[in-house]
Amino acid sequence: MPEQPSNQGPSPHDSYGRIVARPALVLLALAAVWAWQLRNRPAPERPVVVGPAAPQPAKVVEAEAPAASPKPSPRPKRTPAPIPPAPTLDLAAVAKAEESLDHAARERARAESRLAEAEHALHKATIQAAKDLAESQTLANRVRDPSARIAAVSTKGGFLKGERDKLKQELAALERVAQPKSKALMAKNAVAKPTDGTEYHFEVRRDRVSFIDLDRLVEMVKTDARIRLRAGGQRGRLGATVGPVGAFSLRYVLGRSVPDGIAEVMDPRDTSYTLLGWEIVPEGNNRGETLEGTRTASSTYARAINRLSPGRDTITMWIYPDGFKLYRQLRDDLHARGFLVAARPLPEGTAIRGSPVGSVSAGQ
Repeated sequence: MPEQPSNQGPSPHDSYGRIVARPALVLLALAAVWAWQLRNRPAPERPVVVGPAAPQPAKVVEAEAPAASPKPSPRPKRTPAPIPPAPTLDLAAVAKAEESLDHAARERARAESRLAEAEHALHKATIQAAKDLAESQTLANRVRDPSARIAAVSTKGGFLKGERDKLKQELAALERVAQPKSKALMAKNAVAKPTDGTEYHFEVRRDRVSFIDLDRLVEMVKTDARIRLRAGGQRGRLGATVGPVGAFSLRYVLGRSVPDGIAEVMDPRDTSYTLLGWEIVPEGNNRGETLEGTRTASSTYARAINRLSPGRDTITMWIYPDGFKLYRQLRDDLHARGFLVAARPLPEGTAIRGSPVGSVSAGQ
């Protein structure tokens, strides 16, 4: 049988020559492999040096000359690819693309708007449907069971019946109460009686009374109007201010009495004017007399009252809010003397005005 190899080292039966020959064979095999690789390796390319290079000291390199090998064939030089020309910009295409983009944006905005409207309409329809469903359910419950409504109506009817009976009892109690006796009024004159005679005007303000001599002011208006009409140049309305007389002036407005103007065309002298309205213009704030001042015979108020006749003339007093106390005192004194007194209250800041179409004073 052949002998099995062992890893325990050389056996004592091996000869000395065989032991020395084994490493030599290994070295020869490695040298043969290295030589074969050198023969098949291509020669290294030398780097291209651009520009002058600094001289380097030569180094002596001792190396074994490589084995002769075939020279590699030179590689063909690569020519650089030509630079393509820059592309030209098509302005028409760009404009068309931008227009398309704007159109698409507008269409999208419209679509979003329609979508929002549709969602809003759907929301409203959903809410209305829910309301209708709730009302239908409520109506169905009422129709199905009206006992609750009948009970509420019955209760309300009983309450109204009780109130009616209570009112009947109160009316019966009032009928049994004795009526009070009639009491005569303090003023013997009528409550309101239109004036027939001359009307005299007074202003009652700030606890002072002032006499308005309207008759003299009206006479001044007539004179002033005649002068202005004779001077000519007046067409349509005529207005001016006359006075003062005492503490007041009078602002007036006249108008033509022929509306169609036919008489003026035929004969301008036949055209007449009429008084359209007047307004009292105060001349100062410290006007008038107090109650104590009217007691003296020399006061303006006393002299004006003494010229009047109780059964024929009427006294009209224009009263502001801060003059009612004095008015009541003057009224009582005038009633005691038999005069009719007409009261015309005025708000603060309102002027005393009159016109032919105004109301007639009613004395009391």
